[in-house]
Amino acid sequence: MHMLTGKWKIVATTALGAMDLVADFKASEDATTFTGSVFDEKNNKTYEVMNGVLNDHHISYDMVIKFGLIPFNFHLEGEYTDDGKCRGEGKAMKMEGTYEGYKLAE
Repeated sequence: MHMLTGKWKIVATTALGAMDLVADFKASEDATTFTGSVFDEKNNKTYEVMNGVLNDHHISYDMVIKFGLIPFNFHLEGEYTDDGKCRGEGKAMKMEGTYEGYKLAE
């Protein structure tokens, strides 16, 4: 199984405050793309991963996240390590944020 595949506990820091998230990713067999979802624990919402690209330990993907009634198209880029840590950043229009996390035990 590819290292990215599985659940990740993530804390995102945004202009609107911290977001506690659980990501569930699944790498493709050729390890060039991935799918999945991200669950927002505070708001009890799930966001689908779109356009997931995997290149060695670098990932990029898109998500549509709603704050109230307003949807924002986020583009996220990040890195993960073989020891199960991740970090990166996300952007939507003029909003920017960062995230850090770790892989949950199987």
